[in-house]
Amino acid sequence: MFSSSTSFFLCLLFFSLTFSHVLCMRRVMTLWCGAVLGDKIFTGTYGVNYGRVADNLPPPESVVTLLKAAKIRNIRIYDADHQVLTAFKGSGIGIIICLPNELLKEISGSEDRATNWIKQNVEPFLPGTRIRGIAVGNEILGGTDLGLWEALLGAAKNLYSVLDRLGLAHQIQVSSPHSEAVFSNSYPPSACTFREDVLPFMKPLLQFFSQIGTPFYINAYPFLAYKNDPQHININYALFKKNPGIYDAKTKLHYDNMFLAQIDAAYIALEKIGFDKMEVIVSETGWASRGDDNEAGATVKNARTYNKNLRKLLLKKKGTPYRPKSVVRAYIFALFNENLKPGPTSERNFGLFKPDGSIAYDIGFTGLVPSSATSSFLSFKQLCISGYRIFLYNGFYNLCGFPSSSSCVIIGDKIEFTSEFNDSLDSRHKERMWLEMPLVGEFHKMPPHIKIGLLAGLSELEIFYHLISREGNIISANPIGAVSTTNPTNITLNRGGEHYFICGVGRHCSNGQRLAIAVSASSTAIPPAATTAPPSSSAPTSFPAFIPLLFFSLFIIISF
Repeated sequence: MFSSSTSFFLCLLFFSLTFSHVLCMRRVMTLWCGAVLGDKIFTGTYGVNYGRVADNLPPPESVVTLLKAAKIRNIRIYDADHQVLTAFKGSGIGIIICLPNELLKEISGSEDRATNWIKQNVEPFLPGTRIRGIAVGNEILGGTDLGLWEALLGAAKNLYSVLDRLGLAHQIQVSSPHSEAVFSNSYPPSACTFREDVLPFMKPLLQFFSQIGTPFYINAYPFLAYKNDPQHININYALFKKNPGIYDAKTKLHYDNMFLAQIDAAYIALEKIGFDKMEVIVSETGWASRGDDNEAGATVKNARTYNKNLRKLLLKKKGTPYRPKSVVRAYIFALFNENLKPGPTSERNFGLFKPDGSIAYDIGFTGLVPSSATSSFLSFKQLCISGYRIFLYNGFYNLCGFPSSSSCVIIGDKIEFTSEFNDSLDSRHKERMWLEMPLVGEFHKMPPHIKIGLLAGLSELEIFYHLISREGNIISANPIGAVSTTNPTNITLNRGGEHYFICGVGRHCSNGQRLAIAVSASSTAIPPAATTAPPSSSAPTSFPAFIPLLFFSLFIIISF
């Protein structure tokens, strides 16, 4: 038997070891969760900044539809606007919100105020809205307000502490984006260092971010570098076009574009102060499509070239010359032109999209067409042509047979048709589709040989289609308004190349009937889907009398 004093000391020793172990494990788990969180913050490699300093932008609900059509899954906003956060509920799009610069001092001085801010601007929107990060200010260090420099770390710590206490730190990252002004030199990349006056504030901030697994966010703009020194910078080097590039003698690395050189400069600056494991993410990059006379390079052509080539680079999911295993991720600036932004003309012309939702220039977005196209779903207007009403409402497209008709198909964020009248038809045959896609108003890339199959259980179906080129020219030999009774239905193309299928609006929409698409690289027949249910009693059996109206009806065209 141990004496009472011996037992006491043994218990104390056990408690001390256990407590130390718990603290150690918590630190390990924090670092591990930070690494895992980094992957959750950013889906893929491509995101956009959704700025709203304008008085002519579409409502957030329409923006959600636009982003989905473009397959953009990551955005950053510069506040925590409740209307925006509500609109993005259920969209699946990841959002980084922002604590505005003017609130930093207040949040830095009070954890209670940080708690209130989180409870007002974050908690009410979870989990429906995918808030994945909080940016603490924007471009604070290197700016002109030294008071904000001093408040930055405290604000970041208080926000993180609240998230941790509420059990949200594992899903919401705390970060702060920086401009190139934090560096004293960035050319060549191996020479990059942080400014001496910035270091006393940057280093403790990075130490904290390193502990919680936050990357280094940098706003990297080859446009600004070129604009400030067009005499000495090759514009092709800034635009990802063919050029001699630069050679960094110290690292023995060659760079053929400025964007990757700027990222590697940040990696090297971090490495020099002991943060060689920290990831770099580009929080802003873009190119202005218009500028003042003294803003070199600000043209639509250059903006298209930069953003198109940047998108191609990001989709390759590769690293940089210095960090080949660290996949490059970037948020493009910006989603829209912002007509109320102060400063030079370029500040108001970084948008990939115009205020009406049409693309400013074609950089290869899926599902979108240039604004010069005959008609675009992104024009966000109510139109009525020959009895067919097409309009946007709450992020859905409602296509109705006649204005007075009660039948209507709703196409939302599901990949199949849904119907107000016969949802059971959809669900009953869902598993018997070859490949479900929404056909009304959406283009799909197809190889030269395609077959259209009928919905299982229907003996015939009215189909109104053209195959249309990106330019809008009809390239199929099949007439519009044809009634198909064969399964599968063959479509003959007039020419090779990329083709796009679009289904029109007819009576087949009124009862939830759908088309299935089977894509084949050859003309080999595809067996029809199994039929286990009788045809719908309201399925069309004859050519409808109102077919001539279809020749005047509006087709919504969305191209890759």
